[in-house]
Amino acid sequence: MTGKANRVVNPQDLEHLAKLLDGRGGTGDKLDEAFTRASALGVADRLGPIKPMRYWISDTAPELRRKAAYARLEDGDPLAGLLLAGFTPEQLKGKQLPPDLLLVANAAASDDKVDDGWLKRKDGETLDDWIVRVQGDAVTQMTGNEQLGKAVATYIEGAANLAAFFNASSVAILGGKSLISYFKTSKVLNAPGTFTARLINGHWDKLARVPRAGSWLARVSPSVIAGSDEAAMLAGYMRKGAFYLPTSTEANLLKVAQRGGLGQAAKAAGWIRGAGVVGSAGATAWGVANLATMDHAKAWKEDKAKYLSNWTGTAFNASLTAAMIAPNPVTVGLAVGTGVAYAGTLIWDNADKIEAAAEDAADWVGDKAEKAGEAISEGAKKLGSALNPFD
Repeated sequence: MTGKANRVVNPQDLEHLAKLLDGRGGTGDKLDEAFTRASALGVADRLGPIKPMRYWISDTAPELRRKAAYARLEDGDPLAGLLLAGFTPEQLKGKQLPPDLLLVANAAASDDKVDDGWLKRKDGETLDDWIVRVQGDAVTQMTGNEQLGKAVATYIEGAANLAAFFNASSVAILGGKSLISYFKTSKVLNAPGTFTARLINGHWDKLARVPRAGSWLARVSPSVIAGSDEAAMLAGYMRKGAFYLPTSTEANLLKVAQRGGLGQAAKAAGWIRGAGVVGSAGATAWGVANLATMDHAKAWKEDKAKYLSNWTGTAFNASLTAAMIAPNPVTVGLAVGTGVAYAGTLIWDNADKIEAAAEDAADWVGDKAEKAGEAISEGAKKLGSALNPFD
């Protein structure tokens, strides 16, 4: 029961039924298997009477999900708009989606007077692609300017990829230098992304004397931000015949957790490293979701660079997560290698996109500015005429 007086339906039941029809191992898969075996045995014609079931399944399962999405919409489910767009609950499970985008999708889907066709997921469109496109399309809907909508969508994608490029390339460069030092001089490896944490731990006394900021910094323990060296000692190990006590940025957080619990691991990580782990782990989960919503054969055929950047990006974030949790030559080496690959595919895929977006936006802004200037000029003439008694 959903609690609505005019409806007796459980959206989860409808979604489960749809999954039984076209989900992995469902009726659709079993039918395909039956037809494959029948074809191999030369008796495919015997299954002719049940062939229409395949078309029925392909039509019925999406319709059941659509009805379930409308039921969720009535119940105020924030994901209803995305379900109506064509994504499944499994594809959206556990994903952190932009709240403003969820509100726009639900508002458009719930308003009978608004054409929500632009929200529908396009053929072969991944979750990541859909989010970028819909933000641009929302601008188009609000402004009526399709060119601006496309420019915004392209800029959003370009800016995100630019940030990803700098992250991947910096990890690759700095991680590569760290590995060289490790093999040449046996220098201990630090977790990627902890340069600021090392700076804070090494120069806290100087930072605390900075005017204004110093008064606040003096009240905060550096271990909260940069990690606790005391907690990190739980990950101590034998190195060159002696027991080595790692710092907070060097420690293997898995060993700290194993020996002292998750609380000690969180203390050893500190806010900076902890946020990095959560961020890269979230990006990995997002990449996996994006790959799960992709038609791989079609994506490879249409855009090889983008297809490879999806894979290398997910691999990079996964290896970065591992390196931030447990820095060692293997994890850092994988982060460096996947970082190089990801940065390379991003260059291949996005070289002209930001430039194109900037040109489109500049053209639109320039056109509007010119018209605004004309309007202001005309208004000034009329005002001057009104104030001039001799005109």
